[in-house]
Amino acid sequence: MSNRPVCVIAFSGGLDTSLCVVWLRETFGYDIVTATVDTGGFSAEEVARIEARSRELGAIAHHTIDGTAELFQRWIRHIIAANYRKGGVYPLSVGVERVVQAQHLVAVARQHGAVAVCHGSTGAGNDQIRFDGVLRTLAPELKVHAP
Repeated sequence: MSNRPVCVIAFSGGLDTSLCVVWLRETFGYDIVTATVDTGGFSAEEVARIEARSRELGAIAHHTIDGTAELFQRWIRHIIAANYRKGGVYPLSVGVERVVQAQHLVAVARQHGAVAVCHGSTGAGNDQIRFDGVLRTLAPELKVHAP
């Protein structure tokens, strides 16, 4: 067991989050735990690829969490019932998806005694604000890293 501080990364296995694993380990000396919160859309093959990528990158642990039922029960069914549409065009769902993912990221961070969390959302869109807001609200003690 290492004495290094732990950072938990919301991990898709894509380029951004894969680079974050290496960069955070080399820059801050973190042991890395990856977490994938599936809120719908991942096939079993994609989940297996993500888990394998985490191992290849040297994460000390990986968590795959099924958040689909929670997303629907806590958020989506209410959006559908209200017929809420952003700009009157499409149902608002991605914002609440990030809430569910960030909540699980905090839970994994606490499970591992992490000092930091990371998400792969860049400043190019609203997802960074969504992740940062939830993470800082639920776990103000954790350092939040974003690419």
